[in-house]
Amino acid sequence: MATGTVSWFDPQQGSGLIVLDDGRVVPVRRAQIDGGGSQSLVAQDRVEFDLHEAASGLAVSGVHRL
Repeated sequence: MATGTVSWFDPQQGSGLIVLDDGRVVPVRRAQIDGGGSQSLVAQDRVEFDLHEAASGLAVSGVHRL
């Protein structure tokens, strides 16, 4: 599992960015947050997630707060 910090998250749009501990930045969408897609994140939340390579670049899944 990878860890990082939420840079920003817009609950109305359901998307934001996570800065990985190594400095890379990955997008996050509400559907990728554990909790059935009803969860939201807040800037500066520490999170843990699965990181994998997708066709469009790095992607996350199973995001949850630490």
